[in-house]
Parts: sequence; structure tokens; C-alpha cells
Amino acid sequence: MYSLRRRLLIIATLLLLVFLGIIGYGLNRAFESSVQSAAQDSLRNQILLLIAAVDVVDGQVIAPDVLSEPRLQQADSNLFAQIYSLNDRQVPTMLWRSPSLLERELPVQAGGLGDFEFTGAVKWSELNINTMVLAVEWETDGGNVPFVIQVAESNQAYLARLHRYQRQVGVWLLFFGGALVLLLLGFLSWSLKPLERMRKQVSEIEQGQRMRFDEDYPVEVSRLTQNLNQLLSYEEQRIEKQKEVLGNLAHSLKTPIAILKGLKYSSEVKLESEEQLSAMQTIIDYQLQSASAVGRRRFAKGIKIEEISQQIVRSLEKLHANKHLTVKCTIDPEVLFYGEQGDWMELMGNLCDNAFKWAASNVIIHVEQVDLGQHASQKKPIKLSVQDDGVGIDRDQRDVILQRGVRLDSQTPGHGLGMSIVKNIVDAYDGDINIGDSSFNTGAKFDVVLM
Repeated sequence: MYSLRRRLLIIATLLLLVFLGIIGYGLNRAFESSVQSAAQDSLRNQILLLIAAVDVVDGQVIAPDVLSEPRLQQADSNLFAQIYSLNDRQVPTMLWRSPSLLERELPVQAGGLGDFEFTGAVKWSELNINTMVLAVEWETDGGNVPFVIQVAESNQAYLARLHRYQRQVGVWLLFFGGALVLLLLGFLSWSLKPLERMRKQVSEIEQGQRMRFDEDYPVEVSRLTQNLNQLLSYEEQRIEKQKEVLGNLAHSLKTPIAILKGLKYSSEVKLESEEQLSAMQTIIDYQLQSASAVGRRRFAKGIKIEEISQQIVRSLEKLHANKHLTVKCTIDPEVLFYGEQGDWMELMGNLCDNAFKWAASNVIIHVEQVDLGQHASQKKPIKLSVQDDGVGIDRDQRDVILQRGVRLDSQTPGHGLGMSIVKNIVDAYDGDINIGDSSFNTGAKFDVVLM
């Protein structure tokens, strides 16, 4: 027998571990990126300081005796720099090295002119280093002198900083995880308290200490307790009925039995005894029989339609770019459509496509949620209005175009199914479609309301 509390606690703990793991991973990646960014900024600043400090005389790179960064002059430091030139075959010629290199050379890298190029975690001389190079051309009176500045720094300090941060994050996540588990235990105990109370009352009913469940349970279990109370009432009534039937049976048999007791069994009374026995059988059958006789998706999730509607309008603008139409599209970003996204795209696409085809120079599209005052539901109807300044639609033809396959102008591309599809979608959502005159001097306006 498993415990519901234990099962919920295990599931909640697993979800919590996954959630904390994701948080820990995200924080670690963010901090690692920050550390790497700091390393790049540090190397970039060192290159800029070197450019400011060095000079080129007769094609030779001259560096000052005392650099602005002391670590470049310390033999046991973690910062190194060198300047070299590359020939056409990318063979380096060393022009200058910092004293911290101790006659060593960093692994040469080629860089794009004017671009800082960073490389992390390079193995060099028993060290893991981050390097950055910058290729420059130094302008002199004798012409431009190309060379590459390379700076490297041991990433030990950055790794130590990262590991220290990871330990701190681990400790804090462990602390918060433990605290949340304790809160979950308290929450589950409080949430399952009605079930524990119900279990105790079941035990009391079994022991005869109570006859019914309490009526003040939460709504999630109140229906169950009500049904159980009805079942207990039925069982009690059935038992009482059986007692009553058995009592009636015993009372009904008293007289026949008394008669049988007073009879002397002889040939003369045999017929009468049989009659009395038959009457007893009839009564028993009757009482036993009496004892046996006792006894469209209306809940779709709302989707925001502003983005997909704007995409449809943008696509039609590109398709009809040669017409140079002025399109005004206003869509409330909070509008929710309670239905299939494909239905809205089909409805919006067909109405807007017709407007773009027939418009002379202007198209107006407006989408909003309206309150018709006759629906108690929180799902407010959507109103879509599309109008153009085309030739318009005659009043006697406005109902005709909603029929399948009907087109008013055979010269306009299309199969005549669009408005029929619109009509079917509107009907499926208990909506209404109205065709009228646009706000321009000419043209048609389609107003669609979806419930």
C-alpha cells in the first residue's frame, strides 16, 4: 500500500531538483560567460596599453624600459606579451617580447587587420592561458609597418573565481532546496489534511462511533463524502427494511404455526394441515420478495492573434506591392481567440485577400474584443472589420457571394471558395457576418463577430 503524501512528495522533489538544476546551470553559464568576458576585456586593455606605449622607428618596434603594466616585467607573473611580423607564408619574425616571457615565445596566431581575436584555454608551458591578438599597420614616413600584438594571461585566477562561485551557488541552492522541501512537507500535510480527516472518520464509522461523514469538506472531496453518506443511508435503510421484513415474516407465521401445533395429525386432518402449510409457503415467498425489492470546443484555450494577423497583412502587402496600397491595420494586442489558430488564419486571410484584390488605394483592418452585454462568459466576442475603397458590392449580391463557388468578377484571380469558407467558419463559431458600405466613397466593408 503506497502513501499519496509520499508519492506527491517524491514527484515534487524530483521537479524541484530539475528546476534547481536548470537554475544552477543557467547561473553557472551566465557567470562563466561573465568571467570570459572579463578576461577578454582585460587582454584587450593590455593590447591598447601596449599600442600607446610602443613606437616604431626605422621599421623597428621600440618599447619603453618601464611598462605601465608591472606584470609584463615580472619573471613569475601570469601576463605575457609579444610583437611579431608575419611574411606571406605566415612565418613569424619576433620584434619584441615582454620580460615576463623569459626568452620564451607564445604560440603564434594570425589575426585580421584591426580585429581583436580571442582564444581561450590554450595549453602553453604547463599553463592554461587565454590569448588575444590584434594585427595593425603602423604609419611611418617610410610607409606602413605591419605587425601583430599578442597578449596572453593565465586563466588560473579566472578558474579559481569560477569554482568559488560554483561552490557558493551549490551551497545556496542546497539550502533553498532543503527549505523548499520542508515547505512542501508542510504544504502537503495541510493540503492532505481533509483526506486524513476523512480516513479517521472512515475508521470511526467502521467502529460504530459515527454514522455519517461531516459535510464541511473541500469541494474536491465533498462530492465523494456526499455520495458515501447517501450510500450509508441506503445501507442503513436496507438493513432496517430487512429487519422489518423478517419481523413481519415471523409475525405472519405465528398463526399458521399455532394452528399446526393444535392439530392432531390423522387421516381426517391431513387436508387441513396441507392447506395451512401451503399458506405458510405463500407468506414466506411474499415476504422474501418484499425483502429483495428494497433496495465546437467550448473550452479551448485563448490564443493571442496580433502577431499572426500582422504577418498575414505583411504578406499581402508584399504580394500586392505593385498596387501601392495604403494599409491601416489596428489590432488590440490583448485580443484572445478561443478556437483553432488555423480557423482564424483562414478567416483573416480570405477577408484581407479580397480587400487587397479589390482595393483601389486604401485598406483598413481593425480587430477588437467587444462586449455585447448578453454573455456571462469571460470569453468576449471578437469583431473583425475589413474595408476597402474598391468598386463595392451591390446590395442584391451581398448574400450571393457567400455561396460556394460564386464570384462576381471572373477576371479577378481566385476559385470563389474564400467567402464560402469564411461563412462556414463564422457559422462554426456561432458568429455573424455583415457586408456593408465602407467609410470611403466606394468599396465594401465586412464586419465579422465571432462568439
